Amino acid sequence: MRRLYLHVGVHRTGTTSIQRFLRANFDVLLQKGYLFPFGVARHNQVVSRMRDGAMDVTEFAEDLLRRVESRGDGRTSVILSDEDMSNIEDFSIFSPLKKIFDVKVVVSLRRQDLWLESWFFQNLKWQWNPSLSHLTFAEFFARRREFHWIDYAARLAHYEAVFGPGSVIAGVFEKADMPEGPIDAFLRMVGISDMAGFGPMLHSNSSMSPLMTEFIRQLPLDAMAGPDRRLFEKACGEVDAKLVKEDAKLIMPYDQRLVVQADYAAGNRLVAQKYLGRDELFHDPLPGPQDAVATMALPDKSADLMRDFVAPMVHALAAQMAEARSEEAAKAQHPLPGPGQRGPGQRRPGLKGQGPKNDRVRPRT
Repeated sequence: MRRLYLHVGVHRTGTTSIQRFLRANFDVLLQKGYLFPFGVARHNQVVSRMRDGAMDVTEFAEDLLRRVESRGDGRTSVILSDEDMSNIEDFSIFSPLKKIFDVKVVVSLRRQDLWLESWFFQNLKWQWNPSLSHLTFAEFFARRREFHWIDYAARLAHYEAVFGPGSVIAGVFEKADMPEGPIDAFLRMVGISDMAGFGPMLHSNSSMSPLMTEFIRQLPLDAMAGPDRRLFEKACGEVDAKLVKEDAKLIMPYDQRLVVQADYAAGNRLVAQKYLGRDELFHDPLPGPQDAVATMALPDKSADLMRDFVAPMVHALAAQMAEARSEEAAKAQHPLPGPGQRGPGQRRPGLKGQGPKNDRVRPRT
């Protein structure tokens, strides 16, 4: 039976970097016996369609098996990656996959207090969930129980209830457990130890500073279309790089950190013993009461706010818009092919409602 690796994240554990690496190294992965299908960096579309019932899971699995078997190598495994799978409370919707594949759920675990801080930054940076996009950290912290997927003991037990004992491959998002970074750690989790032939392992999707995050919190990015949001996000990043800001990057007060640690201590210990063969899941020390916490306060004076944030933001955004217009003009000089023709990067139709038929899509030039 072919093996299928479901890389479920969790979020904020280098998933974007891993996905971009897997797509960029399609051919090398295939040579090593791993198919990363559909020519996308992230499999959120097929996952969301299966989750919503718009795609039959068994039909999807059968089509996926045909794809991998067409490669003519009986050893080739499949990797599907989408961190939003970790949000799906009832994972049994994917149980038909085990009729066709030997399913392994690959999970990277980040200490819950650090994850909450990073998830707060990410929700404000991208603002895809309006109910979380403009909260203060205190308000966000009060809703932490909504993020059920960071109860790792319950979550990993649920995956095993769906796919059977031994179906979970767990790693820890700490430097000692991934000395060469999260991409290298992921490859080893799925059984790749020979790194020859791979391209560079680059890091993507870093958080912005607490100060810039507070500025973004006041912006209505959640009311914008995705492309416009990306322009603002990039402009904010450019301003953030030039800001004079305090060194503190932590935003969770020590007493709250102790609460989070107590909430998950017992479950984390069970996970460490069962999946890693050790007593403690996380080894990095907890920040202490002496460690500085960022204030996340914007300038009181309007003149300072204009000088440090608004004016640089307008300049950076104008540059982003000019660059976007230039790219559109370049595309207009090279129109897409007519009916029946395929240009670079175009996808052939696939299984109804599924997405691209081909497993590799050449990048646009």
